[in-house]
Amino acid sequence: MVSFKFLIHLSVVFLSSKPFGDALSNPKIRNRLRSTAFGIPGQDAVYDYVGKNQPLVDWGLVTAPQTSALNRKIHYAQGKTLSGSSALNAMAYHRATSGSYDRWADMVGDDSYTFANLLPYFRRSCEFHPPDFNKRQILNATVQFDLSAFDVDGGPLQVSYSNWVDPALTWFERALVAIGLPVNKKGFNSGSLTGTSWITSTIDPVIGERSSSESSFLQQTIEIDNVFVYTQAQATKIMFNSTRAYGVNVTTHGLSYLISARKEILLCAGVFHSPQLLMLSGIGPRTTLEEYSIPVLVHLPGVGRNLQDQPTFGLSHSIKLPIQQKLLQEAEALTQFSQDAAGPFSSLNGLVAFEKVPPTFRSKISPAALKSLENLPGDWPEIEYLTSTTIAPDGISVGLILAALAAPLSRGSVTITSPDISIPPAIDLGWYTDHTDADAQVAIAAFKRIRQAFATIPNITTTPELSPGPTVQSDQDILTYIRNTSIPLYHAGATCAMGKLNDSQAVVDGQARVYGVQNLRVVDMSAVPFVPPGHPQATVYMLAEKIAEGIKRGL
Repeated sequence: MVSFKFLIHLSVVFLSSKPFGDALSNPKIRNRLRSTAFGIPGQDAVYDYVGKNQPLVDWGLVTAPQTSALNRKIHYAQGKTLSGSSALNAMAYHRATSGSYDRWADMVGDDSYTFANLLPYFRRSCEFHPPDFNKRQILNATVQFDLSAFDVDGGPLQVSYSNWVDPALTWFERALVAIGLPVNKKGFNSGSLTGTSWITSTIDPVIGERSSSESSFLQQTIEIDNVFVYTQAQATKIMFNSTRAYGVNVTTHGLSYLISARKEILLCAGVFHSPQLLMLSGIGPRTTLEEYSIPVLVHLPGVGRNLQDQPTFGLSHSIKLPIQQKLLQEAEALTQFSQDAAGPFSSLNGLVAFEKVPPTFRSKISPAALKSLENLPGDWPEIEYLTSTTIAPDGISVGLILAALAAPLSRGSVTITSPDISIPPAIDLGWYTDHTDADAQVAIAAFKRIRQAFATIPNITTTPELSPGPTVQSDQDILTYIRNTSIPLYHAGATCAMGKLNDSQAVVDGQARVYGVQNLRVVDMSAVPFVPPGHPQATVYMLAEKIAEGIKRGL
C-alpha cells in the first residue's frame, strides 16, 4: 500500500466517479463544468430516477425488500458526483415550518435552531430572483411570495421561479384550491407550509440551468489556493489517534493513500454512506461492529438508526391539454431556451400544496394514530401534494397529482453488511410500519383527497381514471395500491441524528460534532434530528452555513 500525508485546514473528500481529472486545473474547462448529467431542468422532467440507474452520477443503491410495500426493492438515487444529490434532485427549494425548527431547537437544547435564528443562514446561502412574468407568459399562474425571506446580497446558490409554466398545472392549482387548499399569500419560504403555492427552484433563471452546490459554492471557492478537490476518490475509513480524528484513508483506482487534517474532518457522505463510514471506522452499535470484527472505538447505538423517509404515490388521468414533455419535442422549445433561457426546457418544478388531514377524513383515523400525530407541532402538515404531467406509452397526455407523507411516523435503518466500503449498506426504509398505522391511514385520506381534486376539473380530464382506475374503492384496495406503487422522493434523513448528550440515539451534538470523539463532524442530511416537512434541500444548505460559521468561530 502506498500512503502519503497532505496537510490542509479542513479535509473534505468528495466522492465522485466523474472523470474530471486534471480538468479542474484549467480555468476555461472548469468554468464549463456541469454538476449533473442533466443541467437543463426540462431534461430532468423526462428522466425516470425510480426505474433507471445512471452509474456515472448515481451510487445505484437498492433497498432491502420492503415488507410493508409488497416486498419491493426500491432503487434509491444518491448523487455520486461533484455536488452530490444536488446534481440529481428535482431542484425544489423551500423552508420547513417554524414549529418544526422550534422542535429541532428543543431536541438539541439549542435556541439557535429556532426558525427566527436560522433565517439568516437560509438567506445567506442563496440569491433570490423574483418571477419573470414576461417569460412565464401565463396569466393564471400568479406567484405570491415574501421578499423579506431573502437577502438582496445572498448567494451563490441561485433560487428562482421557473421561466415557464406547464399549462396543466394551472388547472391543478384550481383543483387544489377548490378542495380547500387556498393560495399561500407568502409562499413557502417564510416558515409556513399550508395551502397551495408555486414553488421556488434552484435554477439560475439567467441561463435556465440547474444551480447545484458544485456550480454555485464549489465554482466560487475553487479559485482559493487552499481548496483541493480529489475526484474519483472514495473514503474507506476515518483514522483516529485514540479518539482524535486525524485523517481519512482513501482509494483511487486501487491506490490507497491517507489525507490528513491539521484541524478536523467533515463527513458529508449522505444519509446512507455517512453512517456506513462511521461504522467502518469503529463508531456505531457495538453488536454490529463486533459482528464484522471491527474494533469498537465508540459505542453509538444511534448510528444508522432513526431513518425517516417520505413515501409518495399518486393518481392519474388523461388530460386534454398541451403538456411539457410533448412541447419539449417542438423546435420552438429549443429556440426559446437557447435564445432566452425560457420555455419548457427551462422548467421543472411548479405547483405543490400542504395540509393536515381535514376533519371529514380525520374523523376516520384511529384514536391511537391521532394521538401519535398530535405529538407533532401544530403547523406541521401531514400531506404534501405534488403536480406533474407525463406521456403514457400509447402517447396520450397524462396529468398526475401525487401525495407524499410529510409527517411519516415509520422508522427505518441503514447498516453495514461487510467491513468493506465497496459493499453497499443494507437499507430498510421502513415505510408504513409505525405501530399505530398512522402513515397508512393518512395515505388513504390523501388518496381520497386527490380524487376530490380531480373531480373539480372534469373539463380537462377524460374518464375513466387511468391509475389506479375506478374499481379501486375500498380502503383495503386503496392501501394495497398505495403499498404497491409508493416511490421515494429521495428525502431520507436522520441516520446520524443530532441530539442531546443524554439521548441514547443521538450521534452528533448541536455543532454536528460526533459524540465520543474529537475533530469529526457530520454535516449532511443524516445529521438532522428528523426529516422536516417538505423538501429538505434548503434545510441542508442552511445547516452547512450554520456549522461553517460555528467552525470559523471556534465552536
